[in-house]
Amino acid sequence: MQKRTKKIFWLFPLVIGVLLLSACSGGAAAEPTQDPNVVFTQVAETVEVSMTQTAGVQPPTSTPEPTATTIPTLPPTATVDPSIPTATSQPSPTAQPLGPTATVQHFGDAAKWNMQSPVDGTVLKSQENFAFHVCLSNIGSSEWTTKYYLQYVSGQQLWWDATKFNIGDTVKPGEKWCFDLPSIAPDKAGEYTTRWYLKNGANESFFEVYFHFYVGK
Repeated sequence: MQKRTKKIFWLFPLVIGVLLLSACSGGAAAEPTQDPNVVFTQVAETVEVSMTQTAGVQPPTSTPEPTATTIPTLPPTATVDPSIPTATSQPSPTAQPLGPTATVQHFGDAAKWNMQSPVDGTVLKSQENFAFHVCLSNIGSSEWTTKYYLQYVSGQQLWWDATKFNIGDTVKPGEKWCFDLPSIAPDKAGEYTTRWYLKNGANESFFEVYFHFYVGK
């Protein structure tokens, strides 16, 4: 009897709880269904308010300031002292065209070597016949007459016993005369030099002519 009474005592609160839960779930009135348009409008307003608040929170975009242009610093202007004389620039000399070099004229008898053939250093054949051609200019103040001559002095003799060759015409100052001396090379190979003097009518020497050559085998 007591065990049964205890079971009823513990079941009683359980039954009361079940009844209360049933009353709450069964007695609550169903909520009316909301209009979809109203819900969309509320959502749009909420999004707009959220965007406005977000924009208010973000810092304002800074506008870039124009870059300052660097102005070059000019050197200070020199102050001219009026007491100091100013140097005047001189014009550059105009270059003069190059012309022929003037020949210096000497007093009395004087000569200048002009050209010769064969030139010094020529190699001749043994007993080769050739003409020694040499031209001399009169750079003195006296005329060369037919009494002026070219005379063999030393070294290899060019033509047998011929040792003297006279000028064939009058040569005035500034003019020239060319000698053509008949010549023959030695029969032996080797190195040779022939020397001649230009002399006036008084047999006075005033210019030397020489020819340095070789004879091959």
